[in-house]
Amino acid sequence: MCCKLDEVLKRIDSRLLAKWWGFYRDYFQNDILCLQFIYDAVLREPVEDGQVYCEKEDEPGKFVSDSGAIICDDAFIPRRMLNAVERFVAVARDMEMIRHGKDVFKVVFLVTCVETLQKLKGQEGTKKDLLFAFFNENTSDEDREFIRKRFRHDDECEKCGEDSEDSFQQFIGVLNEYRNCAAHEGNYWEYCFSDKDDDPSLLCIKIDLDNYSQNKTKKKDHCFTTQIGYPSFEKIFVRTCIKYIQKHM
Repeated sequence: MCCKLDEVLKRIDSRLLAKWWGFYRDYFQNDILCLQFIYDAVLREPVEDGQVYCEKEDEPGKFVSDSGAIICDDAFIPRRMLNAVERFVAVARDMEMIRHGKDVFKVVFLVTCVETLQKLKGQEGTKKDLLFAFFNENTSDEDREFIRKRFRHDDECEKCGEDSEDSFQQFIGVLNEYRNCAAHEGNYWEYCFSDKDDDPSLLCIKIDLDNYSQNKTKKKDHCFTTQIGYPSFEKIFVRTCIKYIQKHM
């Protein structure tokens, strides 16, 4: 463990390590696993030994030092990912003090965090498809079940309550819809989460539950009952981000 800590501190200073540790440590079972995550993130970066790196004119994104050592810009992508998650989640959390109970502000920052991670990785696609892929490919089975048990379609439409409905997919679709309403219509004032876990709240929103498209003619009024508090969703979100970053590394 000491050897890995030494290697980390050769690449980042103790203040950045302290910030990452304070944010990420609670998401790992022990210190060793958390340190391994940070170690993996910075391992490909060059040691900070005073060498100056200059970008090669004929190869953008590739840098060469005075001694001839070469480093590619993508070696720093994990560091940028760790910074992005910490910063966007912190800002989303702060929105509770600035606009109490206005969950859409938080959703906007978290979805922007997802888009930032995917842009850093070079993923392409529609924003909707990328958001669904992020959660579907990285959220743990345990966290999926937590959401499924506490988020359900709750109106009088024919399909409501059918076994074919997947409330986890609907939850992602609702997050996407809230984000789009804020970005395109300036609607920042709705709540998306309950006051605390298992305390039911009713959400009403126009949404296309077949394709989650932005075609207004296909959107219908639907209601959902949520028993998910924001702190619980934030934990699920960060765990999903960690899984995404680990896959990239």
